[in-house]
Amino acid sequence: MSVDAFVLIHGGFHGAWCWDRLIPHLQKPALAVDLPGRGKHPADMEEVTVEACVRSVIADMDAAGLERVVLVGHSLGGATTPVVAAQIPERVAHLVLVSCILAPDGGAVIDAFPEETRELMRRRLGESAEAASEMDEATHRELLGGDMSEQDIRWVLEHVGPDSKHLFTDRASRAGLPDSMPRTYVRLRRDNAVPWSLQEDMIALLPGLQIEELDSGHNVMVTQPEELARLLNPIAEKD
Repeated sequence: MSVDAFVLIHGGFHGAWCWDRLIPHLQKPALAVDLPGRGKHPADMEEVTVEACVRSVIADMDAAGLERVVLVGHSLGGATTPVVAAQIPERVAHLVLVSCILAPDGGAVIDAFPEETRELMRRRLGESAEAASEMDEATHRELLGGDMSEQDIRWVLEHVGPDSKHLFTDRASRAGLPDSMPRTYVRLRRDNAVPWSLQEDMIALLPGLQIEELDSGHNVMVTQPEELARLLNPIAEKD
């Protein structure tokens, strides 16, 4: 059964807009989803949970009539993407994780960080009991801007917004994800947001990953869309 499309799941503080430069280089149609709380799916951040994100992605696939897809997640999209694949494995031809942060199965994303990094992440999320979290410009520049031109980083800064702490702290299960499902992790050598060593830790959480590498910072779909497409297009043709 051939692949209908790519389904692109953005990371934290981002939205479907972040894939705009990649989509023209893909050889299959692409559905870039907005997770709840942004873009086409406004919601109170208290309601933006991993479960709500999974439901939203599947609903968007249903609305688009997609039966078989290559599911691509980026960064904090790793909280949602493998859970979607586990819930509808018959519709996922290949799972692709682009410098994703993952949760231990049955755990939360924040549980997978080394202790010192976990405390830094808690500080970045803030001490408030509110679900909404927002990073300032300096932090976005530190995490995303390593290989970005000033024009690129300003474009990103014009679009980023708040996100939900639930995506870091909710527990979710990947039960149902078949060992036979093809899966690829794209490592980014110059990523400041998910550093090389942390990417290695994430890879260890999901057995069976094929590893690809790009010499890129965190937002590879913005800075090197053609190179990312060169990795993704053969996956869609093969599966």
